[in-house]
Amino acid sequence: MANSLTTVVPEVIELRPRTVVSSRLSGREGILWLLGAIVMLFIGILKGINLVIVLGYLLLGLCLLNWILARRSVRGLIARRMPRPPLQAGIPTEWVLEIRDAGPPTGSWVLEERVGEAVAFWLIVRAGFDQVARPRIRATFPRRGKFVLQPLIARSSFPFGLVSKRHVLLPADEIVVLPRPARVDGERLRAWLFRAWAGRDDERHKMRRVVECEAEVHGLRDYRAGDSPRRIHWKATARRNRLTVREYEDSAPPRLVLVVDPWIPKKPTVKDRERLEAVMSLAAGVCKDWRRSAGARLALVIAGPNPVALDGPPGPATTERLLIALAVEEGGEAGNVSAALGELSRVARSAPVLLLSSRPTSPVVASVGSTLGRGVAFAHVGQAETWYQFA
Repeated sequence: MANSLTTVVPEVIELRPRTVVSSRLSGREGILWLLGAIVMLFIGILKGINLVIVLGYLLLGLCLLNWILARRSVRGLIARRMPRPPLQAGIPTEWVLEIRDAGPPTGSWVLEERVGEAVAFWLIVRAGFDQVARPRIRATFPRRGKFVLQPLIARSSFPFGLVSKRHVLLPADEIVVLPRPARVDGERLRAWLFRAWAGRDDERHKMRRVVECEAEVHGLRDYRAGDSPRRIHWKATARRNRLTVREYEDSAPPRLVLVVDPWIPKKPTVKDRERLEAVMSLAAGVCKDWRRSAGARLALVIAGPNPVALDGPPGPATTERLLIALAVEEGGEAGNVSAALGELSRVARSAPVLLLSSRPTSPVVASVGSTLGRGVAFAHVGQAETWYQFA
């Protein structure tokens, strides 16, 4: 697909696995050409046939001319990758390349962007000095994790295709693909969390104040579209003969400690890997939904082979840091979770605890409960709950 550097409209190319080879001689044409030239020179000199000698030198001259022009075609190119948006597994994403041409206005070259076996190509015809092209790449990553973006290459075999000159425009880069978050209903999650904690009445009252976004009842008012049915005051509704809801004063921002048990056996099956990806997706959904509320705090502990504990102020930067930690976790048997919990602040450790696991029974529950000295809400991806749904 040709693209003139004079264009200002971004072009989109899909990054696809390379499955078809255009020619069995791809990359070998120049070698065969040189062999043919050498054979002709040898025969011409051996037999004394001047016409064959001239033909052999002509073949060598064309090969040398091709090398000079191909080298000239990739001279003066400057590239950069524009900032990429967050990448999520299973969701198509685009990023932009900027190619500035400060070289001679003749020739053509091919731009190559690769991730693993997937590749995107552009055939670009040079159109003049100081021209800029901004091709866009569209890619879909089927799973979370780290991916290596290979060096950005400009390659030219202009004009005969006998000799290829390869020029590295940008070094290799690393891409982190975030897990695709599950859809989490925050209000149902808070109600489920409150029911999951057992203990004394004063402990349950403290948990309610920490988990719920409401605090003390401020008064009553008429029902408005969008109000939660849980806020309806039924006695006042019956007395006034119209829907009446409780109005609350704002409480302290809700807090939560999210512990993820990314268990996977040493020899995992396809189902084991699916459950691991599901628990990471669910954890990502909880992180995004919980921290969406203004001022909400969520500390994340990943109880993998090398447990990590992450916390930070409200805001998208901290949320992205939590999602990156979930993206790069490979899973395995849980390590020293108590040490990871000890890295959290005292205020963070006092928050309610939700533990998500890829297995129906997890020893991490007892470890976290004994470390913090209180009950832990537990959910595993093998049992569906009403407060989440996988995308």
